[in-house]
Order: sequence, then C-alpha cells, then structure tokens
Amino acid sequence: MNTFSPGSGHPNAQSTSSKIELPQGSKIVVVGAGAFGGWAALQLLRKGYQVTLVDQWGAGNSLSSSGGETRLIRCIYGTNPFYTSLAHRAYGLWLENEVHFERKILYPTGCLWFVDNEADDIVEKALPIIQREGLAFDKLTKEETSLKYPLINSTGLRYVVHEKKTGYLMAREGCQEVRKLFIKRGGNYLQDQATFKEKTSTLNLADHGDISGDLIIFACGPWLKEMFRDVMGEKLKITRQEVFYFGLPPDKAKHFEAMPTWIDHSPPNFYYGIPGGINRGFKIAFDRRGPAIDPSSQERNATRDEIERAREYIGRRFNHLNKAPLIESRVCQYSDTLDGNFVFDFLPGYNNVMLLGGGSGHGYKHGPALGELVANAIAGESRLIPELMLD
Repeated sequence: MNTFSPGSGHPNAQSTSSKIELPQGSKIVVVGAGAFGGWAALQLLRKGYQVTLVDQWGAGNSLSSSGGETRLIRCIYGTNPFYTSLAHRAYGLWLENEVHFERKILYPTGCLWFVDNEADDIVEKALPIIQREGLAFDKLTKEETSLKYPLINSTGLRYVVHEKKTGYLMAREGCQEVRKLFIKRGGNYLQDQATFKEKTSTLNLADHGDISGDLIIFACGPWLKEMFRDVMGEKLKITRQEVFYFGLPPDKAKHFEAMPTWIDHSPPNFYYGIPGGINRGFKIAFDRRGPAIDPSSQERNATRDEIERAREYIGRRFNHLNKAPLIESRVCQYSDTLDGNFVFDFLPGYNNVMLLGGGSGHGYKHGPALGELVANAIAGESRLIPELMLD
C-alpha cells in the first residue's frame, strides 16, 4: 500500500460542499469489504450504481476489524442521540436483510448494563434519549437483578438497565453474507490488493490491473491510517484488543446461554460480553483501549495479564465462573478517532475519492444503517454529516 501526500491531488480536484449528487448508473469502487465497505457497496448497488467491491484478504478475514465470531448491538450511547438513532435503524435493517441472507445473523437477547457506585453517567443520561427513540428498557434494582438473573452476583451494583432491542450479531459470517448478497444482486467483487495512484486518482489491483470509477470509497478500517498517513495519521489510533472465551460449567451452560449480553462501564472494569452465544463459551472483552499497533504485523497472541484480569472479573461478577477454564482467545484491533465519531468525507484535494472509517470499537453494529447513510448522501438525498467530516 502506498501513502497519500496532500498536494498531489487529482488535476480536476475542487472544493466540495456537504451536498453530493452522483447520477444513477455511475461507477463506484469500494475498497474494503468489512462492516462499513460491504454495507456501503450493497446499499449503493441498491440505489442503481455500478459497484465494484475490492478486499485484499476477503470479507470478514481474521486480520480485519470486522472479523471474529460475534459483536454486540446496543442503542445506549450516553448523550449522543445520533448514534442511538443510527443503531436503532441498523437493528431493523439487520433483521430485514436476514430474509435475503436466508439465515439468522442477529440474536435479539437484550443487553444488561451494570451500574455501580463508580460508574459514570453514560447509562443514566442515555435513558431519556432511548425513551424518545421509542426503545424499551427495564431498570432493575440489584435485588431484582439477583432474582431474575441468579447467575449474576449483584454485590456492589446500584442498578441494572435491561436494554430490550439489543443482542449480538454474527460478525465474520455477517460480512460474508453481505458480500454474497452483493454478488447475487449484480455487484462485482474482487479479492485483490489495491494501491491508490494519486496522480490519476485511480486504483491499481495486483492481479486485475488498473481500474477507475466516478467515485472511489476507501473503507479500509485500520489501513486507512497506513494508506493516507498525512490525512489520517493523527485522526486514527489503531489499538490492540483482546477477547476471551471461558468454558461454562455443564450444569449451568443452558442457563448462561439464555442470558442477555452485558456491559459493565464502571471503572476500572469496562468489560462487555456474551454469556454463551453460538456454543463458544462465555465471551468477555476489555473495552479499554490497548497499546497502539500495526494491524498488518502485530502478533495476535493473548497476554497472561489480560487473561487473568478477565478471569478475576468473571469470577467476581458471575456466579459459577470462578474456576472457568480459558478455551479460546482472539486479538483484534480498534480504529479509534479522537472524538469517537465515524469518518465519512472526501479525501482533501479530491472530488472523486472518499474515506469511510473510524469504527472506534462500536462500528460493526451500525453497518447497514451507515451504508444506507452513505448511499443516500452520494445519491443527493441527504447531506454529509458535519460530525463525520474531516476537519
């Protein structure tokens, strides 16, 4: 991959406003078949564009931020109504598209938010917002939590919020289903390495030669930083994240698997997980940002300290898991922006190249709604969103 340098812009580049209107039938190339690129390509195809989707390693591959088995879907976003609304829309679109996938991708288990005396007010401030959005929830005392969910040790909790329209998604398989549907609907998919040719504003594919389009969208996850370092180098921080699966006790496995997903946003915890989805054991991941890494070269082995920290947490918060064995681990990455917002904007100096990324650890769930937002903006049905634009 090459590195973009400002000042080497397309010869026809001009300043762009927040309004786009690309004619139907125009050729669009999307680079990256993860949650953002795959859904953007599919939604653009549905708008009547000729779309080519390119991915170097394949949709949902193990190096990508959209890989792995599962992702949470939730709508609580503190005081940010935009992401609550976007997640709500995405929830409906995931379900709608299961008809086309002809299989289940979203498991609507609900989500429990643990709130203790050290917690910030992300949950409390979010409740009026999700109420206005028409999203149902229950606010449980710790006593009610213990009665309803006896596998949870409610000691130290002030209350628990049960967010109803939530659950988990099949991550890797979701990306692959989007790709298959994209191809089935007439999209052109290429698994190939793409290099951006700055002077001509085109792509060179290692196995397919040069290709061009009326618009190129780079949705390369953490590789946006590598490809466009002068633009995204300070905008994105790529961090290492570890995920663990612990074995469930045989006599309690079905009870754990029936539980909702959960999030503990109380410092110093910041854990989230899935108690027993898809028969992979008890999933737990640390949401605090890890060290900065290179996504192409990092070794993906779990560290003993993080394993023991996760083990201590589940042994304290979940009854019957104090001796749970580690059965699987995974190392992935977040692509964090400084403000936690996604990025969707023109590459500076170009009027036919756009950047789409900045998942910031919460991007996967939004995929179908963000893809819809991208397609609507490119078709001129809405404007670019200032909070997602580059400074």
